[in-house]
Amino acid sequence: MMGSGLFTVLGYANLTAKSHFPIAFLLAGIAVFFTVYSCAKLSATFPVAGGPAGYIVSTYGNGFIAGWMNIFLYLGFLISTSLYASGFTEFIVVLTGSYFSGFELKLIGGALVFVLALVNLLGASIVGLAGLAAIGLVLLSLLAFSAVGISHLNVASLDFGVGPIEGIAIATGMLYINYQGFAVVSSAADSIAEPKKTIPKAMYVAVLFVIALYVLVSFVTIQLTPIVVIKSNPTNVIGAAANILMHREGFIGIGLIALLSCAAAVNATIFTATKVLGVVVTEHANATWLSKILGQSQMRRLLISAAIVIILVLGFPLEIVGKMASMAFLLLFGVITYGHIRIHEQTSANVFLLWCGVVINLTLFIFLVINGIQSNPAGVIVLVIVLMATYLIQLRYQFIPMLRKGEVKR
Repeated sequence: MMGSGLFTVLGYANLTAKSHFPIAFLLAGIAVFFTVYSCAKLSATFPVAGGPAGYIVSTYGNGFIAGWMNIFLYLGFLISTSLYASGFTEFIVVLTGSYFSGFELKLIGGALVFVLALVNLLGASIVGLAGLAAIGLVLLSLLAFSAVGISHLNVASLDFGVGPIEGIAIATGMLYINYQGFAVVSSAADSIAEPKKTIPKAMYVAVLFVIALYVLVSFVTIQLTPIVVIKSNPTNVIGAAANILMHREGFIGIGLIALLSCAAAVNATIFTATKVLGVVVTEHANATWLSKILGQSQMRRLLISAAIVIILVLGFPLEIVGKMASMAFLLLFGVITYGHIRIHEQTSANVFLLWCGVVINLTLFIFLVINGIQSNPAGVIVLVIVLMATYLIQLRYQFIPMLRKGEVKR
């Protein structure tokens, strides 16, 4: 759950929400909680490998919609991985200044993806241990930063003002991606002891704890950092706050922690993407063309996933990739939660809470799409292209062979 978005998109979200209280972080956490409820209920009933990919098959059956959405889900996780890799390069700039050219930074991001893809070949236990060590350090550092920050806050000067509803809604959608780590937890069901009990507990504990931590850290950061500083460097607001608190040492320390957080997020998300790809290959009969390309080789799947992520890192800036990732997951989890409504009797889920999840996800998705069209349509255009491309791929490999067989019979 401890992704890198707290370091990379906090400034953009704050400027969009125009609020000195991190209400968008809080609302994003509340919004995602309905999806977590849905996925926790599904995981307790269907503890399948691939997490969300398995839930799509469980709720929609192994047909056209499931195949389409799972290919789109796979690409959604790759987009997220590229977001974290791009964030990594942003903090290389923070720590080294203009030492590396823009192209060299993109190559560094690509190299990070490739190396961590190789780490994933060592198996789920190594990925988990690496994540535990990295996120443990990140967590302790953020708690220490918050404690020092709180001691420097002037209670009389605290500002709790909030901005316009539209800005808050857009910022909430942008920050949604920071909580999608719960899907990473569920994707490792085949590597977890007692997944029916463990995964739902992990989801609930993680999302509640991370909501509290994100709100705390972002509140301290926003209250300490002048708006002029946030506008001048929205990609490293926490670093600016650390510089105010602890001078150059704090600035460097937060930069290193951000690098570690981004690397851990790449490590976990590319693991999940490969698990989702495994579901696409093994669960969908019309994906035989993928089976022929990929075979049963975990290495080949990882390297193909890494290659796609590297292309995204080389081709798109951080802000566009961040919005693309949030839009993709808002749409996907809206689809998953709607599918859950269709089979809620099997999971004993509360239908009202499921409908809340559907409405919230799609509402935030619409706000982000409208904002993207108005401010920078490239991300929306690419997402629409990805959505249509996956639709056409599924159409090509599911219905055209069936039509040909029908022609042969006639």
